[in-house]
Amino acid sequence: MKSIRAVAIVLLSFLLGGSSAEVAVKTHRALARARGADAGEGGDLVALELRGETGAIIARPRVITTPGRPAHLILRDPADPERVRLTLRVEANREPSGDVSVDYELSLPGRDYLAAGRLSATPGVELALDLGHLPLTATLLTLPVPSAAFDAFLESERRIRT
Repeated sequence: MKSIRAVAIVLLSFLLGGSSAEVAVKTHRALARARGADAGEGGDLVALELRGETGAIIARPRVITTPGRPAHLILRDPADPERVRLTLRVEANREPSGDVSVDYELSLPGRDYLAAGRLSATPGVELALDLGHLPLTATLLTLPVPSAAFDAFLESERRIRT
């Protein structure tokens, strides 16, 4: 009789413990989805940093992309507005995993450089780009817009400039 009671207690505690763990996991996932729903509703910041062979910064283009629509950026020479120094086309889409799928085309017409590709980036993590044969190094950073990470990025940029 005691063994039946012990087995019943163990089974009951297992069932109750398992269901409460399941409730905790589902609640955690629902809260994470609710928090994540606000972040990135406007799109994604895609920040690129290009460095030459000597390590000097060539350009630091930044664009905010909206899901499903490519963003185009043309940087011109301030001394000669007719001269295009860099063109960038970026399309970023949020994947179900939370990563950002980025399609890019980069061109530096004055140097006859052209690179294109597709990659998956984790928001907030800098990623080195493989530009193939080009004698450049590039890093890419994505951040959801709006988000606390985006606000912190803007604040750090303001501090650098002042």
